[in-house]
Amino acid sequence: MLTTVARLVDKAIDAPRPTDATLHELHRGLRRLRLGLELWADVLPTADRAGVHSLVRRTKRLARLVGEVRDRDVVLGLFDAIPRRAAGAAATGRYHRFLARLRDDSRTGRELLRASLRTERDAGLFVEGRAALARRPSPRAAGHLSHVIAAAGSGRIDRVRRAHKKATRRPTPERLHRLRIELRQFRHLNELIRLVTPEEPARVPIALRRLQDRLGRLHDLDVAVATIDPELDRSPWADRLRDERRRLRRGIRLDLERLSLPSVRPTPAGRPPRSGP
Repeated sequence: MLTTVARLVDKAIDAPRPTDATLHELHRGLRRLRLGLELWADVLPTADRAGVHSLVRRTKRLARLVGEVRDRDVVLGLFDAIPRRAAGAAATGRYHRFLARLRDDSRTGRELLRASLRTERDAGLFVEGRAALARRPSPRAAGHLSHVIAAAGSGRIDRVRRAHKKATRRPTPERLHRLRIELRQFRHLNELIRLVTPEEPARVPIALRRLQDRLGRLHDLDVAVATIDPELDRSPWADRLRDERRRLRRGIRLDLERLSLPSVRPTPAGRPPRSGP
């Protein structure tokens, strides 16, 4: 994962304008890498953990910056996908000026992101990451790595259950967004489990993957609606986005009520470690 992210960072820095696909892969790779580093810190001796925690913070910051750039791109895509509607000349002019500002913000955000990526790369993020991964884990943790990850997975699905319960009871935008984050991290953890125990891969049910995708679409619409200029608040374009968001939110509420989570738990192969000395 570290090698993949380093390659994507080089690609984003070297490109005059990083593509949407590159940024998508980089965003996903940074999130997975951060989770992997968090778990790696758990298997290291205590004295070696501080340096890894620093790498986690730096990786999290880069993921947030990439996410902000991607949010702008997604918002532009949502507006571009709206069929052209008849509106007054003044409203149409305001709408096109608004889109022009969004495109300027997108270009500026990409340049700032490239600078941040270059700064972290030159500051040794990946060199330090490789050094951290070369450290020897504690003997007990090394012998039971799959169970360390399984324990993290059990805690993660418990967080999904709590977020699901809250969102079902009162589906506010904040609670739905939290559920989306918990589902996403649970899926990333399952990917790590498949790397450690490929002979018995843990799987995320289709219903959870579908719910995460729909929550992601809802988040994109929330961001787009929040981005609209006040002077366009009652425009045909804003109404179209709100209508789509309203329909999607109704469907998600039904999904939440039908979803069952009790049997979802990552369980890598092998016997758990015996207690005692």
